[in-house]
Amino acid sequence: MYLLRYWLLFILITLFFSAHAQQDMDLHLNSTFLTGKNILKVKRDFHDPYLWVLAQNNEVYRINSVTKTIDNYTNQFSSYSNFHFIDIAGCSKDTVFIATNTSNLLEYKKGTLKIITNADGVLGIVNSIGVDYTHSYLTNNTYGMAGKPDAQVLVIGTDKGMCHYDYENDVMLSGASHVPARVFDASYRTEMFSDVEFGSWSGTETDQYPVIEFTPYTVYGGYIYYGDNGFGNNINTAYYTSGIIDDISTPSSGVYFNQLWGTENGIAQNSRNYSSSLTWPYKQYLPGVNINKLTSIVGLKAFGTSSYKAIAKENVLAGSDVGLYFSTSGYHNISDGYLNVYSFTHYDGLGNKKINDICVNATSYTTPICEDGIWVAAIDGLYLLKPDYGAYVDTQNIIQAIQFDGLNYDKTSVEICASTTVNAYINSYAYNGNLFQWYKNGVEIPNQSSTTLIIKDAGDYYAVLYDPCSALHFESNHLTVTQIAAPVFAFNYPDVLNYCAGSTASLKTDDKPNYQYRWYKDGVLNGITTATLNNITVTGKYKVEVSACAGSWVPSKEVQINFIPIPVPVLTTDKTGYCDGDQAVLSAAVPIDGSNVINWSAYQYSWVKDGSPIIGSAPSIKVSQAGKYKVMVSGCSGAVSSNEIQVDFIKMEKPAISADKPAYCIGDNARLTTSITADPFTAVTWFKDDNLLTDQQNKSEITTNQPGTYLVNVVDNSNKCSISSASYTLSFTPPPTVSIQQFVNSTLCSGETVDLKASYTSGTIKWSTGETTDNIGVKSSGTYNAMVTTAAGCVVEQSSTVQFLPTPTLAVPNATLCQYTKESITLTAPAGFAKYEWNGQAGSTIFVTDKLGSVNLTVTDNNGCHATQTIVISSHCDDIHIPNAFTPNADGHNDTWEIAGLEGDASTTVKVYNRLGSLIFQSQGYAIPWNGTYSGKKIPTGVYYYVISTKGAKQVLSGSVTVLY
Repeated sequence: MYLLRYWLLFILITLFFSAHAQQDMDLHLNSTFLTGKNILKVKRDFHDPYLWVLAQNNEVYRINSVTKTIDNYTNQFSSYSNFHFIDIAGCSKDTVFIATNTSNLLEYKKGTLKIITNADGVLGIVNSIGVDYTHSYLTNNTYGMAGKPDAQVLVIGTDKGMCHYDYENDVMLSGASHVPARVFDASYRTEMFSDVEFGSWSGTETDQYPVIEFTPYTVYGGYIYYGDNGFGNNINTAYYTSGIIDDISTPSSGVYFNQLWGTENGIAQNSRNYSSSLTWPYKQYLPGVNINKLTSIVGLKAFGTSSYKAIAKENVLAGSDVGLYFSTSGYHNISDGYLNVYSFTHYDGLGNKKINDICVNATSYTTPICEDGIWVAAIDGLYLLKPDYGAYVDTQNIIQAIQFDGLNYDKTSVEICASTTVNAYINSYAYNGNLFQWYKNGVEIPNQSSTTLIIKDAGDYYAVLYDPCSALHFESNHLTVTQIAAPVFAFNYPDVLNYCAGSTASLKTDDKPNYQYRWYKDGVLNGITTATLNNITVTGKYKVEVSACAGSWVPSKEVQINFIPIPVPVLTTDKTGYCDGDQAVLSAAVPIDGSNVINWSAYQYSWVKDGSPIIGSAPSIKVSQAGKYKVMVSGCSGAVSSNEIQVDFIKMEKPAISADKPAYCIGDNARLTTSITADPFTAVTWFKDDNLLTDQQNKSEITTNQPGTYLVNVVDNSNKCSISSASYTLSFTPPPTVSIQQFVNSTLCSGETVDLKASYTSGTIKWSTGETTDNIGVKSSGTYNAMVTTAAGCVVEQSSTVQFLPTPTLAVPNATLCQYTKESITLTAPAGFAKYEWNGQAGSTIFVTDKLGSVNLTVTDNNGCHATQTIVISSHCDDIHIPNAFTPNADGHNDTWEIAGLEGDASTTVKVYNRLGSLIFQSQGYAIPWNGTYSGKKIPTGVYYYVISTKGAKQVLSGSVTVLY
């Protein structure tokens, strides 16, 4: 679970802090000490306010970090001035150790100076020391631990191993390691040593340097690097940060350690858990800068936890040969491979002077950690710097830090009774400091600075949270408390309520979470304890009592409730008969008996048709459907029903208008017909655009050429019911228009495509090609016709003529050359074209080449039409094969210099020269091969040189031939 928690946390932080880091801290020079002295080391005690300082020439000083008092202890060590002091470690104000770069260690304890030597257990030459805070160390067994001795221990690094000295009992503890060791850092929150005995992880990583990190609970191992990859050859300092964890007791917290080390080539960084190989991510900073000391300072720690960054910070500090550097905060700010994200800034306040050592000043070593200063050991003095985060935090931001006890954090207001209290507390997740003050209504509450506030009065409450290390403070969110002295509730009923007999009534008051209720009928409790009294069916006197606080009840007034019967309503209609489409008006009347006058609001009505409820709540309704109707009348939740009445509607056949054609062109006559025939009992009337057509009365069919909206009305003369048809819109379509556009992407050359687009006002289109789309593409010359037909049958045609230009023709013959003789040829293209391109390059009709292969010719005529031809250039050289040796020893094998390819070429001249340049063989033609003789005698074994001219002196060959016996 812990691993999952931190793995998810790392993913979240990586997403949020992948951007380039910006400066988030300033430094201010507060004090200067020991001006002009070369300060080599400075170490702050864990248990008191003192720090010990080692300067050049074996000078030793003690400084009170509170009073700034300096005590010179140099004379106390003068008897050992022959030693070279290299390191210092203070345990308390009266106990300090000096490393001498020999096998001797000096202890000054309560006024007594003692030398600790090999005889006391010092393994070799001492190179570094530090006071242990973990009470744990490794044994000489690489993976074993010597336990947790209940002792105050000084850690001693030598060239022969690491040993541990109990400075309370002045005895060296057992279990020392036996390999070269160094103490890189030993402070109240970090311990880092070398551990070469731990060994390399991989034999391929030759520049691994094993290190170990101690915590009060366990030991972690890791690797740092030197040599290749720009790491530098000398590891001057090393340090680790816990990354996002400030609680070292958290299991597996070593997974998130970041290791930093300084060399003559800057700072390097990797993740301890992924340090075994350089294939894992690592980072490098300040290349070329010699780094002498690395450490870090924690700030605003009261406003962050191990799993919640808030505004807490941890900034790396680096002392170098060219001054002091400080980084952006890496706290909860990681990127690839669990690496904290840093960027470094040079502190210009100290210039470019050499910084030998750095020690952070802490005023609190427990939660909340308070590190309020930085001691800087420089080549010309000791400096105290103060961190300042004020410019990078917004103190006006409200911190969500307080909440009511037992309630969710988003519950920001509560109500309490006068005699009760509610608790508010500061959530340690948002603030883990111990400096805060509670406020009420903007005024400080005296003596209220604990994590919990007991609230008994109404008001607006909040807390001011202080950073224990600086003047910064923040206001928390606000909580509102209201106090109720007596319950406030509404019970607004008349003194008497009358209801229908058989119905139910209900009474209610305000329902509030902290209120209690009890109901009475006729002065007796009825057991109901809710804000509402439902299902009242019995006449009586009712009241409620309400309590906001224990033991205090406030009564309402009494209400008399009566249940009275309602008379049966009478239902009537406004007419005796109705046509289809009429609306019948149904009215309900409730007889009033003078002895039963009821003083409630008007009756409520609900209507029923054929046994089912219908919409309507008034004393009368309008209906248009036949059926049996009745009304339910109520004056409360009860109701009385009327008798049913039957309502009928005379229904007529609805006439319809039809046309003889689906559409008409201008000039056509339209014939409109209705389905109703006029007779003595039926009258038929035609209308156009709501105007009566007086000459078309009592006709089932009319003829017209006038557009408009037509309607026919039919009247039943026996009952005067009438019905109209649906409107019929008659229109006459004008002939469509059509036009054709040609879309040409280039010149109209043969083989290309021209798009024709027809634009028309209505109808459908058909081309002379048989296509029915608006756009067609054509590739041949000719006239193309488009015909458009409307739904009314109107037809219109349009045509367009397309003429394509001929494509140029090319017929340049293929050619040959002898490239070996550097022969070139000239290719000639036909004249008369506007543009020539040879192999993609502009040219003329002539192209000269001395290369074999293909030549691409493209021509463009005056119309912009193109033609392309590929011309093949091949070789016409003959093959000549010349042996580089022969053996004229009369054995029948290779006795002569046989040259293939010269047969039958009388123009060939063969000449052979010795190494002195003398001609020893010459032949016009080569009908008889050379037998290795000169002037009839065999020539000596050796290398000879030939020159061969052939093909009419167009080809000259030369080289060497070796004669062997």
